[in-house]
Amino acid sequence: MPLLRFADHIPDALYNAIRNAPHVRRWLDHTATRFDLHEVLIRDVGLFGERVGFVFLEADVRHEGKRIPKYAFLRGDAAAALIVLRCEGEPDRTLLTCEPRLPIAYPNFLSLPAGMLDGGEFASTMLRELGEEIGADLPVKADDLIELTRYWPSPGGCDEAVAVFYAELDVSPELIAKLDNRATGNAAEHEEHSCARHQARRSPAYRHDGRQNAVGLSSL
Repeated sequence: MPLLRFADHIPDALYNAIRNAPHVRRWLDHTATRFDLHEVLIRDVGLFGERVGFVFLEADVRHEGKRIPKYAFLRGDAAAALIVLRCEGEPDRTLLTCEPRLPIAYPNFLSLPAGMLDGGEFASTMLRELGEEIGADLPVKADDLIELTRYWPSPGGCDEAVAVFYAELDVSPELIAKLDNRATGNAAEHEEHSCARHQARRSPAYRHDGRQNAVGLSSL
């Protein structure tokens, strides 16, 4: 195992939590196996409550005797789902969430329901996120989820892999009405989903400032 060091501003009390975070352990294991890894410096860490979230690191690493780019941003994997609601006498609907997205400075970003893995599996994470972002009354089970694809959105800088699922659900008019503009989100993680909207079935890759959401595009 390579030498693991921490930037001076990171408290000693966090060292073990960072070392043992599932996405950090996975990255260290894979990188040490596939490259000539000498040393890793944890430059910064972002916590989600008490859980280790984002980790920015610098590595002394070589491939075939040559140095390679040394920075990596670890955030772990995520899951997203294209959920189509079917209601007799109504057009099919696609579930979307609307929430502020700080990294792109967009206050009302429409996207498929999605969330980060926390040491779990892709499908179980997706069920958890649907409960948080849409509601526990959404009639979706693990067997309903069909995995469409799994991809790396930014392998030049970030470890994240995203699994995209698809499901078609038969629902009642009453549930359709309750879902419209429902306020959801995990308050403990400061999530503010201003609504969980259902839209007429169309491309889920909505444009924002001329750009499209990669998760939505991957579900097409």
